[in-house]
Amino acid sequence: MAVEYLTTEVSHARSVRGLGDLTTSDFARCINTYLLSCRVEGKSPQTLAIYGINLRAFYSFLPPNNSLLAEDITSNDVRLFLYSLQEKKRTPETVHCYYRGLKSFFNWLVAEGILSKSPMATIRPPKLPMKIIQPLEHEDIMNLLLLCSGNNFVEVRNRAIILIFLDTGLRLSELTDIRMGNVDFNTETIKVLGKGGKDRFVRMGRVAQKALLKYLLIRAVDDSHLWLTEERHPMAAKGIQTAVKRLMKRAQVSSTKRGPHTLRHTAAINCLRNGMGVFSLQIMLGHSSLEMTRRYVSSLGASDMCQAHEKASPVDNLGIK
Repeated sequence: MAVEYLTTEVSHARSVRGLGDLTTSDFARCINTYLLSCRVEGKSPQTLAIYGINLRAFYSFLPPNNSLLAEDITSNDVRLFLYSLQEKKRTPETVHCYYRGLKSFFNWLVAEGILSKSPMATIRPPKLPMKIIQPLEHEDIMNLLLLCSGNNFVEVRNRAIILIFLDTGLRLSELTDIRMGNVDFNTETIKVLGKGGKDRFVRMGRVAQKALLKYLLIRAVDDSHLWLTEERHPMAAKGIQTAVKRLMKRAQVSSTKRGPHTLRHTAAINCLRNGMGVFSLQIMLGHSSLEMTRRYVSSLGASDMCQAHEKASPVDNLGIK
């Protein structure tokens, strides 16, 4: 949707004034140019879509004005817009998403010299409720693996998918996009394409490698995509998501949300429980900052603290008899 909108609006802007000329601060045209800039920078279609939706919603909220300029926008306009979203009972996460989108846009206007100061400069981000991330219980994991413990193609493939998710904490899109050439059993790593087009490597444990090797032995098709359907066609993200949700439903998972992202959460929590540091976890998960990684730390409970203290007790480690 955003790309189609962008193409139409950019063609119109080019025919009217010439898109590259930013001597004018016409607000609608600034939005179009910003979206084109994001596209040139290689932002994903999903990111473009979100930016487009956010900015169009803000533009529609403002009073109709065919000659609206970027410098006409005030901090109060933004505050009223964010408040209107809250009045519509939008979730805190949604409101925060709009805030981030507008902040990025106005910062770009400042960087381009269109504005001398962003109207967002004095607006604090809306508070987000601290959510406790709930991973799968050990019993849930065992039940999942029991459901794909057979030797037919689908069961072997699904077992490999579940274990790779649980061992690496990959996002659904990252796991979907794995190619055969990205898997290296010599280094025990998988090369993945993360958010923002950034490559990184994740390690596979021995159990996950064993499951993946078994899948590759019965896969027997010359296709660059790692994950295939029963008909030996490349699996789409939707297909992998559906397969995981069905398995979790059959395993009667009820303590948390059913889906691939719960497997990612479970991998992260268990890595911390098993002694991985937050900086290593940040690299493994492909987080651009520690903000999200720290949410996993806050989700650890008192029992996790007690187990960690058993190993790290300052007094017990003094060697006192």
